Amino acid sequence: MNTLLPKLGELLVGEYKLQKGVKGEIEELEKELKGMTAALHKVAETPVDQLDQQVKIWASEVRELSHDIEDAIDTFMLKCKGHEPATSFKKVTNLFNKFKTNHQIHGVMKDIMDQVKKVSERRDRYIVDDNAARPTVVDVDPRLEAMYRKATELIGISKPKNELTKRLLEYDGSSSQQSNIISIVGFGGLGKTTLANSLFQELKATFDSYCFVSVSLNPDINKILKNILLQLDEKMYSHIDETWETKQLIDKIRDFLNNRRFLCVIDDVWKKSAWDTIKLAVQDAKLGSKIIVTSRNKVVAEHAGGGIYEMKPLSDDDSRHLFYKRIFDSNDDCPADLCGVTEKILKKCGGVPLAIITTACLLASKPRNSEEWDKVNKSISLGLENNLDVDNMRKILSLSYNDLPFHLKTCLLSLSKYPEDELIRKDVLIWDWLAEGFITDETRPAGTSLQEIGESYFSELINRSLIQPMSVHYLLDDGKVHACKVHDMVLELINQLSVEEDFVTTYLSDGQQTGKHTCTAQKKKIRRLSLHNSNKSYASPEAREQLSKVRSITIFGKVDSIPPLSSFHVLRVLQLEDCSGMDKNHLNHLDKLRLLRFLRLGHYSATELPESIGKLESLETLDIRGARKPNSPKSHKVLFPMSFVKLRKLLRLYAGRVKLAQGLMLRDMKSLQELVIEATRKVIKEIGNLTELRTLRIIFNSVKTLELKESIQTSIQRFTNLQDLDLRNNFNFEEIIDMQQVPFGLQRLFMHHSYMKAFPCWINSSMLSRLTTLSICLDFEYLQSDHLDRLAELPSLRFLRLQLAFVSEQLQEKLTIHRGACAFRSLKDFHFYSCMMPSFQPGAMPHLERLYLRIWARLRRGDLNDLGLENLHSLRHVTIYSTGWDNKAVVREALKDYPNQAALEIRW
Repeated sequence: MNTLLPKLGELLVGEYKLQKGVKGEIEELEKELKGMTAALHKVAETPVDQLDQQVKIWASEVRELSHDIEDAIDTFMLKCKGHEPATSFKKVTNLFNKFKTNHQIHGVMKDIMDQVKKVSERRDRYIVDDNAARPTVVDVDPRLEAMYRKATELIGISKPKNELTKRLLEYDGSSSQQSNIISIVGFGGLGKTTLANSLFQELKATFDSYCFVSVSLNPDINKILKNILLQLDEKMYSHIDETWETKQLIDKIRDFLNNRRFLCVIDDVWKKSAWDTIKLAVQDAKLGSKIIVTSRNKVVAEHAGGGIYEMKPLSDDDSRHLFYKRIFDSNDDCPADLCGVTEKILKKCGGVPLAIITTACLLASKPRNSEEWDKVNKSISLGLENNLDVDNMRKILSLSYNDLPFHLKTCLLSLSKYPEDELIRKDVLIWDWLAEGFITDETRPAGTSLQEIGESYFSELINRSLIQPMSVHYLLDDGKVHACKVHDMVLELINQLSVEEDFVTTYLSDGQQTGKHTCTAQKKKIRRLSLHNSNKSYASPEAREQLSKVRSITIFGKVDSIPPLSSFHVLRVLQLEDCSGMDKNHLNHLDKLRLLRFLRLGHYSATELPESIGKLESLETLDIRGARKPNSPKSHKVLFPMSFVKLRKLLRLYAGRVKLAQGLMLRDMKSLQELVIEATRKVIKEIGNLTELRTLRIIFNSVKTLELKESIQTSIQRFTNLQDLDLRNNFNFEEIIDMQQVPFGLQRLFMHHSYMKAFPCWINSSMLSRLTTLSICLDFEYLQSDHLDRLAELPSLRFLRLQLAFVSEQLQEKLTIHRGACAFRSLKDFHFYSCMMPSFQPGAMPHLERLYLRIWARLRRGDLNDLGLENLHSLRHVTIYSTGWDNKAVVREALKDYPNQAALEIRW
C-alpha cells in the first residue's frame, strides 16, 4: 500500500491526459485504500497468534488486491510514458491513443472498484478494529523456566558470570552513576535472564536490599513498581494502597533505597520509555549499588548507560555438553550412530541454549536411532513439528518479531528467501528492499536518501538481535557491517510466518517447500519465488500461469536454466546467484521485463550483455560483479552494448571489467549515482563527466595504473556531489598517489595500497566537516603531532585507519594521543599500522570502542608499558596483530594484567 497510494496521486497530477470521470474514480479508490491501509497497520501491530482467522483472511485479500492494483497501474503508466511526443503528422494518431488510454484505464478502474467494494463489504462484517485491539493473552510465560533452573544445570555461563561478578563487586567509593549499571544484551534464547538470575542469587546476600523484576514487551509500569516495593520489604508493603499513582510509587522506592546499598535486576527491557520511568526509582544508586539490565535491543541497552556485556552463543563443547546432559545425563552416553546427526542438530542450534534445550527435550521423546532424529531435524526446518517445547521456543522468538514496526516486519520476512547459513550482503539486501517498494518516500525524513533509510533498517534489525552481523577482512574493514546471517532458529520462524502470509514461496533442492504449508481450496498467487538448487519445472501452461504475478525471483546455487522470462509480466527483482553455467540465450525475452528495477547476475559467464537490456526502462540497479568463465577464478571483460545508454533510470552500476561498445558514451548515463567498476583508460575518461555520482569505487587490477590514477585525480575534483570515494589496488605492490584535492562534503574516503608522499593539505576540519570514515596510507615512517591534531579536529570522524610506511625493524618513537575538548570527539574505531606505538593519555579518544594495532617492528620488553589502554573507558574490543614469534612473549607479558572491560584478541 505504501507504494501504491503515491502512484494513484501521480496518476491524478501527472501528464496522463485522463478524463474527468476517470480522475473521479481514482480519487474514490484513493480514499478507500487509505482506509484499508490504516486497518492493515492495526492488524500488523497485533501478534499473529492473537488475530481472528477472519481478520487474517481479510488482510490477505487486501494485500493481494493491492498487488494486483499496483501491477495494473504500473503497466498502464509504462504504456502511457512510451508514447512519443506529438508531431504534425502524428496528431490524429495521438488523439486516438488518448481516447484508447482513457477507455482502457476506465475499464481497469471499474474492475478494481468492483473488487474493492467486495473486499470492503466483507471487512464491514468482520469487525476488524475489535479483533486487532484484542489484549494480549498469555497462559504461562515460557521464559519462567530460566528463573528456576538449578545451578547444576547451567552450562557455559561460568566465564561471563565470573567476569560480570568482578565488575559488580568493584567499588572504590567514587563510582559514578555510569559504572553502577551493567546491561546484558543479546539474541532471544541466549540465556540473558538465566545469567542475570544466577548473578542475582549468588550476590544478593552481599547487598542491603535487592529486587528482580521482569518488564516484558507491554509492561504495566505501576505493577512493576509495586513488585519492587514488595521485594524490598514484603511486610511493610504487603498491603499497598491501590490508589497510589506512578509518582507516589517512585517516591516510596527512592525513600526506601536512600542510603542503602542495593542490587536491582531489571529484566527483559524492550523500550526506552519503560526504562526511563523505572530508572527514576533507582537512578540514585550510591554506596556501590548495582543495576543489571537485560535486553534484546542494543539501542535500549546503550540508552540505559553504563557498561554493556554482549552475550555470545555457547562454544561447540558447551553446546554438546548441554545437549547430551538433557538427553543422556552424561557426555559419554551418546551412541556412536547418533553422533553424526547430533552434530547437524547442534550446528542448526548455533550455540543458543534455548534452541539446544528445546530440541533435546523433543528428541528425548523419540526413539533413539539416527533415522528418527534426522526426521526431527528436517521437520523443524520445514516447520512441521508440533510439540509444546518447540511452540514455547517459537513464542519466545516471536516476541522479537511482534515488537517490530510493520515496515521492519516486511523487511525481515523478505529474509525467508535465503538458505540456511547464507552470507547476505547488506548492499544487495537493501537494493532488494528498494526494488520491492519496502522503503518508500512516505517514511523518508527530510535530507535523507532511501538508501540511508535502508541502512537504518538493516542496523535496527542487528540492534534487535534478529540478524547477526558478519565481519569482513580487516584490510577492507571500514567500521561498518557489510553482511549478515540469520540464525537457523530465527530463519525457521521467519519461514513459518512467511508461508502463513504467503509472502515468499521457497522450493528446496528436493522440491519441498519451506515452512508449514496448509493446502487451501483457493490456490494462492506466487508473489515472490526463491529456488534453492531446485529443479522444479515450469514447463506446463499451468505452472507458467503461476509466474505471471511474481514480483521477485531469486535463484541460489548454480543456475543451468531458469523459467522463461516471458512468463514474468510484473517482475521487479531478478537475482541469479551463480549463472556461470548460462549463456546469453538464457536471457532471451529480457526485454519483456519492463517493470524490472533490480537485476543481479552473479558470476556472469557470457562475454557480453544482451542488446535487449536497453528495453529495461525501469531498471535502477545492475550488479554483475564477479563475472567469470566457468571453472575459472579469473574475471573477464563483459561487453556493454549500445542499447545500454537507454537505461535512463539506472542509479547503480556495480561491475568489474567492462568493455564499452563502439560509440557507447558512459558519460550520457546522467542518472548514475553509484558506480563500482575496474579501471581502464576508456572508463576513466568517461566517468569524469558523471557529475551526479554520490558513490565511486575504482578498482585497479593492472600494474600499469599510475597513468589511470593521475587521470582519476583530475576527475575527482569535478564530483561536487560525491560522498563516498574508494580507490583500491588489488595487487600486492605499493604505488604513490598525489591527491591534491577531494570534494567538499565527502563522507567516506577509503584508499588501499596507494601511498601519499606528504600529509594531505585537504585534511582539515573546514574541508572535511562531514567525513565519517578515513583510510589512508602515508609514505613516511612517523606521524607528526600537527598531523595528528588535524585528524583529531575532524568533527564527524568515526572510523580512522592510518598505515605508515615500514622502514625500521625497531620501534623508534611513540605517538602520544592527548585529550582535548575537540579531539577525536566522534571516533569509535581506530586502526593503526606502523612502527610507531600509540600512547593513550587519560581522556584521549573518549568514545573509542574498537582498537586495531598492527605492529610491524620488532618489540623489546617494555615497549608496550605506556600503551595506556586503561585510559580508554569506552573500549570494547582490542585486536593486536604482530608478525614474528619474537613479539609474542613481549605482547603477552605486557597485557597479562590488561583490564578486562574490553575483549582482547591477539593475532600472529
